[in-house]
Amino acid sequence: SNADVLVNALRGDIAHFYRLCGGNIEYIGLLFSEMAKQPLPPQVICDLLGLDQIAVKTAFEAGQQPTATEEQLVNAVKSSVDPEDTLDMYAPIFARHVRRFENSRNVMAALRPRLEEFHRSIGGDVKRIATLFSDLTPEPQRGQPMPEGMINMLLRIEPKASTCSLADFLACLERNMDASDTADEIAAALRRHQPPA
Repeated sequence: SNADVLVNALRGDIAHFYRLCGGNIEYIGLLFSEMAKQPLPPQVICDLLGLDQIAVKTAFEAGQQPTATEEQLVNAVKSSVDPEDTLDMYAPIFARHVRRFENSRNVMAALRPRLEEFHRSIGGDVKRIATLFSDLTPEPQRGQPMPEGMINMLLRIEPKASTCSLADFLACLERNMDASDTADEIAAALRRHQPPA
């Protein structure tokens, strides 16, 4: 079948993506949403991967990150392929997601001490983090105040929390990084928002 042919051709890309995302269903969801050219709800991603929605919801609520196996990812890709689909509809999407992962990993590794210092110097203040993030947003939104509650949603912390942990701050930045973000740009923004010693 066309699905078997395409999945065999994509096998290396799928394996590379899987290694980088560790089976994290949130990242798999972003990949499939781009393939579908529309955001897919979590229950659709669970169905595609053959995961039990209640188990996934329970894991999320317990603060754990649900994961899929590589075989589940391969089967989900296979079930998404239509008879008329071609390799060039899939390969660039995998390449983009791999690039984003590799970039965010490299940027985070390069900036970790500065990010830790920034978080320490502001005491994890959510408002200060929101100002930093709005400075990192692409034009024309750059520098605009975030809607009420948005930063807490991005950080995945309680809606009323006024501070966040270092782990929450780092994970949020890494999750929201694009392939085009650079360590230099983020370092410059950190310097602009770093409180005076």
